[in-house]
Amino acid sequence: MKMLKTTITILTAGLLSLSGIQAQSIQEGINNLYAERNKTAKETFEKLIATNPNNLEAIYWLGQSEIGMLDVKSARDLYSKTLQSNGNAPLILAGMGHVNLLDGKKDEARQMFETAINLSTGKKGADVSVLNAIARANVDAKDGDIAYAIDKLKLASTKDAKNADVLLNLGDAYRKAHEGGQAVVTYDMALQANPSLARAVFRKGMIYYTQRNWELFEQLMKQSISIDSKFAPAYYQLYYYYLGKLDFNTAQDYASKFISNTEQDPQNDYLRIQTLWAQKKYDEAISGAKALIAAAGQQTKPKVYKLLADAYVSKGDTAGGKQYIDEYFAKQKEEELVPTDYILRGQIYGATTGDDKIILDSYTRAAQMDSDYSDKMDLLQKAVTQFETKKKWCPAAEMRIIQAKSRKAPLPTDPFFIGLRFYQCGNYQRADSALKAYIALAPDTVFGHYYRAKTMFALDTTMMVEPYASSMVQEYQKTLQLSEMDKVKFKNQAVESSKLLAGYYNNIKKNKDSAINYLQKGLEFDPTNASIQELIDYLKKVKPSKASGGKAAGAIKSNPASIKSSAVKNKAKVVSKA
Repeated sequence: MKMLKTTITILTAGLLSLSGIQAQSIQEGINNLYAERNKTAKETFEKLIATNPNNLEAIYWLGQSEIGMLDVKSARDLYSKTLQSNGNAPLILAGMGHVNLLDGKKDEARQMFETAINLSTGKKGADVSVLNAIARANVDAKDGDIAYAIDKLKLASTKDAKNADVLLNLGDAYRKAHEGGQAVVTYDMALQANPSLARAVFRKGMIYYTQRNWELFEQLMKQSISIDSKFAPAYYQLYYYYLGKLDFNTAQDYASKFISNTEQDPQNDYLRIQTLWAQKKYDEAISGAKALIAAAGQQTKPKVYKLLADAYVSKGDTAGGKQYIDEYFAKQKEEELVPTDYILRGQIYGATTGDDKIILDSYTRAAQMDSDYSDKMDLLQKAVTQFETKKKWCPAAEMRIIQAKSRKAPLPTDPFFIGLRFYQCGNYQRADSALKAYIALAPDTVFGHYYRAKTMFALDTTMMVEPYASSMVQEYQKTLQLSEMDKVKFKNQAVESSKLLAGYYNNIKKNKDSAINYLQKGLEFDPTNASIQELIDYLKKVKPSKASGGKAAGAIKSNPASIKSSAVKNKAKVVSKA
């Protein structure tokens, strides 16, 4: 009996030991995965599966390591084969849902996620590891539902508040949702749960990279290395940081540390290529990057395409960079994009396709991501200038709206320039709204009233439709009145106003005397204006028609786009154009 108890004790201890080794091995593989040592992680999980082919947790993580290597096909085959014999395995269903998301099959993915949750739900609710896997999939995939991911991770964290992996993924989810502050808090919670989790510090540092807070970024990269001296992603980021500072010696030191702590990969040559780019040896950098793509194939990392795009732009061949910036945005995860990526895309599209929607979106996103006020405003002004230089007036107006909303203190002239640009692109309703706002802020400025009058005329060239006609008259009258302040400076605006008002009163109101009065007012600003004098002389000579009740003269056809008169050529119609 004593021997039996001893045997049971030894067996129990052995089983517990094996369980502990398995858990340790899986965590070891996960740590390698988070340090971007995907091949090493894959080998770890393969060994576990060789020992126990039914180790579903190891199978799930093996698929994740293959996804990390951009080998989605292998992950798909692995999960599909496993489901043939384990059709009700929730974790594998979550993994297959991940693959479906990467394949763009959002509906199928959601169905698998919900099935996995239902199958894993027991008396204590859904399984934390399944919720975590589902959320991880939605954070990782471009087509993922980030709100869905956050919801599942919050649920998982209520069930296991100290699960560092859940908190890490929740931080990543907040980061993808552009909630940087909440992401930082959650990464800190993950680190408290597991002080050896270098990735949490690294991801926190990348938020400050996006915000261009270089001091905190550098500090956190070095902190992640102090936690895990083999954490290669931090060495790479420090290489890139010092390369940007043109400190090539320090950059090379970090490049060497990165290579010694990462797996052998043709893409490690990227560091040499990027150094060539930083040294402005663009042709060599382009040649090296293309060779790298040829060697790595579908596993080429997105940053290689960005380097190619930038190198082409930097050497003056912007068109050559378009296919590579498109590849970069197609392959890079949204949460990994930084302001300079959007700026680069905006520059390339601005010089090639002229796709205003993409250009506007690029600069808008870059500005939204940039936390430095001065940099943000400089960026927005560059975008405005780019559109206005090419006379892209509507996108320029939209960009000016974003610029105005981004200011710490309102600029009174913002509504005017927004209205002017909308007027120039023919969006008269929006021009009117902006110009009315400007007039409310600056009621005694000539140009606000002048351009609103022109906008009203553009909305109704017949001068007979209300409220446009009355508003046009009021604004041109106000323009004439305010132009008295400086008859030299505002001569053109006053002359145009006098001609339009003359046309309105003669043609619409059938009031020749008022028309002549407005033309005479125009002469006060430009006494030598022959076209105005011709109109006055003609109106004084022409006999009023009987149909007009003895008041109206020949019609004046008004058009503010020109300054010609056909009074001499056509005695039946007097053409007044400013």
